[in-house]
Amino acid sequence: MFSPGFRAFYIVSAVLFLMPWSLLFSAWLAFNRAKVAAPLSIWRRYLVYVALLAASVSTVSNMAWNVSWLKHGGSPHGMGAGPGLWQSLGPFLVWSFVAATVLSLFGKGKVRVLMIGWSVPIWVVFQLIFVLQFD
Repeated sequence: MFSPGFRAFYIVSAVLFLMPWSLLFSAWLAFNRAKVAAPLSIWRRYLVYVALLAASVSTVSNMAWNVSWLKHGGSPHGMGAGPGLWQSLGPFLVWSFVAATVLSLFGKGKVRVLMIGWSVPIWVVFQLIFVLQFD
């Protein structure tokens, strides 16, 4: 199970998540800087804050889902993996991603661009892990 190729796949998966994490980190920085430079209205600031939290939770759960799915023998060929954490994380992962993406539309300026920029690579990474698994 922990052959060099399999361990390398975990490393490749972690490297793929660097882009979404860097965009999310940049969005957090832009959100904190916007408090001083161009403050958002209170309702908009709370929605963007919740979007950033949901995006952080979604990214962590996406990584955990992929690790659990791979560990329990998940296959992109339609074969189900054994029972594991991936089963209970699935709906939570989808809804946190949707919530973060929708709530990010209420942002303004750089934060909105970075959050929308986060949603594209996180979806691409999720799909790319399946593509890389094909024989």
